Amino acid sequence: MKKLLGIIVLSLLLCFPIQAKEGSGDLKFTSQSFNNFMKYLRGEGNDIGGVMMSSGMPIGFAINQKGNSTYYYYCPKKFGDNCMPGGSIKAQSACTIQSKKNGQGRCFVFAKGRTIIWNGIYYKIKRKPLIKDIKALFAKNGWYGVAD
Repeated sequence: MKKLLGIIVLSLLLCFPIQAKEGSGDLKFTSQSFNNFMKYLRGEGNDIGGVMMSSGMPIGFAINQKGNSTYYYYCPKKFGDNCMPGGSIKAQSACTIQSKKNGQGRCFVFAKGRTIIWNGIYYKIKRKPLIKDIKALFAKNGWYGVAD
């Protein structure tokens, strides 16, 4: 009986893949969170391992609703396009753990790849965005400060 129940549960998990929870509602980035998002867009990451590990392609960015806890994953150049999918789920999970340690709430996915998905907005960001353009987009949506 336990074996049958285990098979049913496992098959349900395989049939219904886990989806990262897209964020919605009011959100205000702190200056540190905004800087982290810019690092995410540039694919900045681990300094250990040389140039091929220190930059790459953004995969997933998560933030809590207070805007003070973020986490992101990127695919290092070393791996080309051979990174495992699910970076947004991993970013959300790591962000939530970090946020809850600090007494804050759960994190949600803000961007997948170069696409912002907050509040049902699907905004594709250029490959080499200007900081002023990102600040203007954030100001327009009320996510951060005032546009320059």
